[in-house]
Amino acid sequence: MYYKALGWAVWKGGTWYLRRRYGTAPKKIGAGALVAAGIAAGIVVAQRRFASHHDD
Repeated sequence: MYYKALGWAVWKGGTWYLRRRYGTAPKKIGAGALVAAGIAAGIVVAQRRFASHHDD
């Protein structure tokens, strides 16, 4: 549940920032969304690996 809320906040914050910085250019917003999704996926994978190594 925490990750869902965090993902929502990152998504809303990212789209707000990109719209504010670049206007409503769809290609730039789409590219930024892909980058944000990649970063979020990397964080999730890293946290799962960290958690699996510390489940004593």
